[in-house]
This record gives sequence, structure tokens and C-alpha cells, in this order.
Amino acid sequence: MSKDRAAPFSRKHRRYFIPVTGAMILIGVINVALGMCSYHEAPHTERIELHIPGHDRKPGELYVQEIPAPIMRAFAVKYPRTIPADAISNPDNTVTVNFRPGALFKTATFQQDGTFISETN
Repeated sequence: MSKDRAAPFSRKHRRYFIPVTGAMILIGVINVALGMCSYHEAPHTERIELHIPGHDRKPGELYVQEIPAPIMRAFAVKYPRTIPADAISNPDNTVTVNFRPGALFKTATFQQDGTFISETN
């Protein structure tokens, strides 16, 4: 059996062009009509907020990437090879950096300029 090598708009294919094109236009018109009749008013949009259990932030809590640079530099100098878990910004203009569980210390407190104040076990 030989392949059909006729051109797309040859006499052989021309008789299918109008019925197929008409059917596609009809389907498009039906889709638009159904869409117009399905919605009476525009749907209300609202922001989706992701709530992960156990990840609620307390007031003043800072993630590691939010800790100010002078404090991170002072922390890295004072505690080499240690990564902080998070930090808390205190009302007295200090930042308390929390260590990861199992570390030697629990917290270290720094001023905003990176000056070390205290640490707790």
C-alpha cells in the first residue's frame, strides 16, 4: 500500500476542509456560550496563606537569614563551625541567638552592632 502524498489542499482533501473547520468553529462557539452561562459574577479571589503546623512565628522571632549581618559576623567569630537555629529580637535593642539542640550553649545575646553581651548554658 502506498503512502498518501497528496498536498494538504489538494482536491482529495478539499472536500473535508469546510466540514472540519465548521465543526471546530461550532465547538468553540458552544464552549464560549457554556462559559458565559456558567458564571453569574466574577469569582472572588483571595490570597492563599500557607500554615505549616509547628512553624508559627512569635513576635520578634527572626529566621537565620534575617539575623543582621554584624550579629552573624560576631556569632561566627565567637562560635566557629556553629550554625544558629534562629534568633529573637528583644525590645531592649538586643538580639538573642538560639543554638541548635545538642550544642554546648543554648543562647547568646548580642547588641545590634555585634557586641557580645552574654551566653546561657
